[in-house]
Formats: sequence, structure tokens, C-alpha cells
Amino acid sequence: MAKIILILFLLFLGFVFPQKSWDLTLNKDGIKVYTRKMDSVAIKEYKVTMQVNVPIDTVLKKVLDIKKLKYWSYRIAESDLVKKINDSTWIFYIHNDVEWPVKDRDHVSKVQLQKRNEVYKVLLTPYNNFVREKKDIVRITKFRGLWTLKKIDSGRTQVTQQLYGDPELNIPPFFINMMIAKAPFYTFKNMKSQLESKAK
Repeated sequence: MAKIILILFLLFLGFVFPQKSWDLTLNKDGIKVYTRKMDSVAIKEYKVTMQVNVPIDTVLKKVLDIKKLKYWSYRIAESDLVKKINDSTWIFYIHNDVEWPVKDRDHVSKVQLQKRNEVYKVLLTPYNNFVREKKDIVRITKFRGLWTLKKIDSGRTQVTQQLYGDPELNIPPFFINMMIAKAPFYTFKNMKSQLESKAK
């Protein structure tokens, strides 16, 4: 049964993240940000990857520590655990602080953890009706994300995040695409700095 579930999970990922060519948009400080166009929407998807000199379990703990996400992830004002469903599934709430005059955004995610051999996968999908919408904050309902953590050796981890999101409410796609590499780059830069500084 476990193998069947894993196969279905991987097939789902293949459906959610169709295989297309990536363009390297930013390569700096050991962090690479790729983007690619989608067939059905104007907004691009991004993938960011880096290597950190810390064990894989340390990285996983940081990714899943939702209450501290705002201390290293780009422009997050609030991040909370809404509900723990079991030891591998949670509901997260995140409030993004967006520059004026654009309204702030928020979203509710179902977060599912999978492990196979030396690889962790953390899948994020919308869970829109679990938290009431807030005044003057636009609820993002169209997104999907995937963290992949791969053990290189006992002290090194390959970290990858893949994400597509539609911020909705009349933000021009060309403007989003122009800025799309900025947020993941600074998120990964902060993450790497915090992880490796604590490891010293």
C-alpha cells in the first residue's frame, strides 16, 4: 500500500509540475534561480536551488518551523500553524507584506511531507476554506509548491524549492515575471546564512 501511495504521489507531482525547459535567471552566491513559462497562464513558475553545509534533518526542521518562517522568508509578516493533521500533514497560514500601493496577500496551505531514501519532499497545495479571509488582504487561491531536500552526505544538503503562484487582483503578469527571481533568491540567501551560522 505504501508503495502504491508513493507512486501516485510521484505521478501527481509529474502532473502538477509538467516537464518543460528551465531558463537560468539568476546565479549568485551559490544560489541558482530558474524560471519557465506555463502553457495555460501568463505568470512564470520558478525553481531555486542551493547546497548548504548542514545535515538534512536540520534543513527540514527549518522548512517546517512555520512560526519562524517570517525571520528568513522574503516579505512574510505572519506565519502560523493552523492545524496539525498528523505527523506528516499540517495546515499553514502565511501573510505576505506587499509594498504599497498593492494590497497584502495571504494564503492557506496543506503541507504534506514524504520521505524516500535520502530525499524529503514537502508538497504545498491550497486549503482555501479553512481560514476566514481578512479585510484588506487578498487571499491567494491558485498556487502550488514543492520543497525537495536531498542528502549529499552527513553534513551537506541540496535544497530545492519549486513554486507557481498567481497573486490575483489586477497585478500585471509582466511585472510579476520581471521580479520573480528576487523573492526566492533572498529567501534562500537568508536561509543559508542562518543555517550555516548556527552550524559553526
